[in-house]
Amino acid sequence: MIVSKPRINTVFALSVFLVLVFGSFFLLLDGLLKSESFFIVKLILTPITLVIALLVLGKLLAAIKIVKAGNNRLSIFFPISRSRIDLPLDDIKGWREDVVKTKQGEFRETKILYGKKKVIKLSNKENTEYDKLIKYLNQKAKKQKVGG
Repeated sequence: MIVSKPRINTVFALSVFLVLVFGSFFLLLDGLLKSESFFIVKLILTPITLVIALLVLGKLLAAIKIVKAGNNRLSIFFPISRSRIDLPLDDIKGWREDVVKTKQGEFRETKILYGKKKVIKLSNKENTEYDKLIKYLNQKAKKQKVGG
């Protein structure tokens, strides 16, 4: 059984970024309420900072998933919403792997389509055991592979 979880480094980096962004939001809010200097700048930056923080928080919470592969099925567990998807490989409509070359190496992302427009995204920078999962999909769900 292959178990793919979020990488600790990615979750930690996003968490540190969130602490910094929310901290700057509260500092801006405090400065907005206490002092009148640069009032317009603070008034513009405060909601922008909050929106950025909420978008990153949503991305962080949505990206946390545990994928188990084995016995011709994928089992996806979302710890935040406590929901589980048990997906036989025959129910996969299609999957593809996109590769982007960067200075730091390759960024590889796999999108698995199932149901009506439901997609699971996994990447080599955000998930552990990514290569084993792709090898498993190539062996067991080769017919559903779309594109290159």
